[in-house]
Amino acid sequence: MATNKTSSSNPRAENMGDVLDALSSGIAKTAASKPKPQLLAPEVPAEATRQLLTEIMLADRWVCSVARLQRWRTVGEGPQYLKIVGKVLYRLKDIEAYEEACLIRKVF
Repeated sequence: MATNKTSSSNPRAENMGDVLDALSSGIAKTAASKPKPQLLAPEVPAEATRQLLTEIMLADRWVCSVARLQRWRTVGEGPQYLKIVGKVLYRLKDIEAYEEACLIRKVF
């Protein structure tokens, strides 16, 4: 007559194994049914490019003084600019166009 050693030798261990199996399957079901988190904010590029620059930002870009940019505006030189609510702003496309127009190519 053969006996099952697992069930008769230690019933508490068998019950503990059943409990652990039930817990692990419950955790697996919960993890599988859990909705994936969604981002609340839209993704931002690593380096956002500004479409408008202040005169300080442009002076830094061109390594010149703000006074030079102000003087150019007074006499009508330099790139086009916007004046919105008393603030002077330069569009990036206008700055790039002005830089392209100022580009000098030497011919040997």
